[in-house]
Amino acid sequence: MSEISFVPPGLSGEPRRKVDEQDESSDQDDMGSTWPIIIFSSIIATGGLIFGYDIGTIGGMIDMPAFINTFADNRTGGQIAFHSITKGALIGISSLGGFVGGILSISLITPFGLRPTIFSAGVIYAVGNMVTITATVWIQVMFGRAFNGMANGIICVTCPMLISELAPTSMRGGMICIQQLLTTVGIQIGAVTMYLSQSLFDNTNTLQFKVPLIQGLFWAIAVCVLIWFVPESPYWYLTSRNLVEKSKMSVARARSLGVNDPGVLRIVALMFNNHSYEDEDANPKEKNSIRKGEPKYLLRTLTGISVLCCQQLTGINYFFFFGTTIFATIGLTNPYLVPIFFGFVNLVFSVVSLFIVDRFRRTSLLMIGSVLLACFMLLFTIVSMFSNSNMNVAMGVVMVSVSCGFIGVFATTWGPLSGVVVSELYPISIKVKAMSICGSMSWLVTFVMTLITPPLTEAFGFGIGFVFFFFNVTGFALVYCLVPETKGLPIERLDEIYEQQ
Repeated sequence: MSEISFVPPGLSGEPRRKVDEQDESSDQDDMGSTWPIIIFSSIIATGGLIFGYDIGTIGGMIDMPAFINTFADNRTGGQIAFHSITKGALIGISSLGGFVGGILSISLITPFGLRPTIFSAGVIYAVGNMVTITATVWIQVMFGRAFNGMANGIICVTCPMLISELAPTSMRGGMICIQQLLTTVGIQIGAVTMYLSQSLFDNTNTLQFKVPLIQGLFWAIAVCVLIWFVPESPYWYLTSRNLVEKSKMSVARARSLGVNDPGVLRIVALMFNNHSYEDEDANPKEKNSIRKGEPKYLLRTLTGISVLCCQQLTGINYFFFFGTTIFATIGLTNPYLVPIFFGFVNLVFSVVSLFIVDRFRRTSLLMIGSVLLACFMLLFTIVSMFSNSNMNVAMGVVMVSVSCGFIGVFATTWGPLSGVVVSELYPISIKVKAMSICGSMSWLVTFVMTLITPPLTEAFGFGIGFVFFFFNVTGFALVYCLVPETKGLPIERLDEIYEQQ
């Protein structure tokens, strides 16, 4: 293995030496207490609560009678409704905002740090909700939704990044899954809020859709306050500010160890060495270049983009964004109950994911997930198409059950693991840039799909499920051919794998 220049000031006086297997696992040997990192990861993951709450509310909100009466753009022939393209745009514009937010993260993280960037996401989300609350026409709602999406785009990049840079390698996957868990909690809270709001307020009362928006403000404020109780990334202190003492303090807080504990010194020394190694080993013009950087930075970035895009193309948003609309068409008396069922299933299986994500190979779980998701989507599509003309309660129960099976598989495989894998693919020199690009492209794909799903559903009905079936099969092939196993691997080992390809 390549030699690495040692040592940052104030850490150790050891001579230059190689980073061997014992060094690479030292962060596992010197974890200290695990409770601080669990608590800190949970606080950081409250960003996922905002994201989930947004998912859990928007699908039902656009179908609320009060929302339609206030903002509908199709008032011809005695009907009050949204054009299908407008409906898709109201949901999809947040994904376009997410694209912008992901790109914006590149400009915010390096100069300001991860905590201030997450704080800015909470502020932006609150602004978006205020714009929607005060809106009088649907165009204003679009602007509010764009701000919401921008905040979510920042959250989806920065929160898993901060967790991965604070957590020991052996706990990294499980800690990142906490964000997926709180995202599902947010979805469930959003679904219950929509059900209660629709039940408690008259169809002519704008509080029917404004109360969920007001509640969203409180989640945004909570994120803005809580994030300051979390230590900043020790990697950011070292790579962006060269603040060794601050980095030591960050590691010590995350592991409940003393600042000068030998374990803390060893961990920070390894961070410093690996950063110095990247500086010495790469052409200065290429070390931060995704296109020219080695080992295979471009391939790794394209792999991350593909993984996150395939996650969005599984069809999960078809159920969460349009579930109320889908099941209203089959005659359910209160389709607002369906998202609550979905959210409960999502929550239960997200808890399960915490216990399996670090026990099994990442790639195995993703490939098994692709196969099961494809099977559930195919079954849902066939059942719904053949029973559409003769729908009854039994068929409705079958469709909801299959949908819940799909959501359960997603919550234990592609839901948490896509983010885990992407957070583990990149060295520090390109991590911010690569993860931001991956997240942004994922949001762009989501925007296109949410924009075209309503008109495609209008034209082809439940046949749109065949499209998602195809993408699940594609996801299996992608993981098999391109995704390396990242479980428990330090980034130096992953670099070696790419060098040997």
